Amino acid sequence: MALSGLEIFKKLPKTNCKDCGFPTCLAFAMQLAAGKVELEKCPHVSDEAKEALSEASQPPILKVEIGSGEKAFVLGEETVLYRHDRTFVNQSALAVTINDDMSEEEIEKSVSDINDISYERVGLTLALDSVCIKNKSG
Repeated sequence: MALSGLEIFKKLPKTNCKDCGFPTCLAFAMQLAAGKVELEKCPHVSDEAKEALSEASQPPILKVEIGSGEKAFVLGEETVLYRHDRTFVNQSALAVTINDDMSEEEIEKSVSDINDISYERVGLTLALDSVCIKNKSG
């Protein structure tokens, strides 16, 4: 969960040295909470505070990379839990599941159908990003 400006301020050195470019440590903390500056701009912050603030600023949804090459995509690493809070950074992936106990003909038909799936929505062409194989045969 994101920390408020006051929670961040409590972990700062409170020197009001202006080395970070802000008139007070509280002003710096408020900008840090808003995501407008990086913690590294404060040269006097302790290692313990850096560790605590970096842990608190971890995204609530962790990053997952799937695939390789130009078809690879990233899920997660979002700074909000709900799109209406701000926005998601990474596009959602579209996937379909195929069971491993299907016959060869069924798999070939499914793959053929999958390759043909494409939707146009709001000027964007959406196609499947992934095929998942579900182990139903045991």
